[in-house]
Amino acid sequence: MSTKCTVRYQLPSDEGNAPVTGYHVQRHHVLAVGDDSGWEAVNEQPITALEIDVDHLQPLSRYEFRVAAKNELGTGDFSPASRLITTDNSVRTTII
Repeated sequence: MSTKCTVRYQLPSDEGNAPVTGYHVQRHHVLAVGDDSGWEAVNEQPITALEIDVDHLQPLSRYEFRVAAKNELGTGDFSPASRLITTDNSVRTTII
């Protein structure tokens, strides 16, 4: 059994001298407090929307998310991690 959530984020405050053309989102399945390993891509190609549905999360597990904006000059740094969520069998939303 798996669950899903919707990750929503905002335009960056600084676009780096070129308009944003897409976003990369990563998820982290948190196994222990202070665990910062195991970030994995949610999307392989940049997306233009300001939200993305994330499927195949494990029930009753903790996750956090981060996002990086991309423009013609490259991909920026990832945002700080979102607040930690714990999945259940319903759809959850987190905001970065």
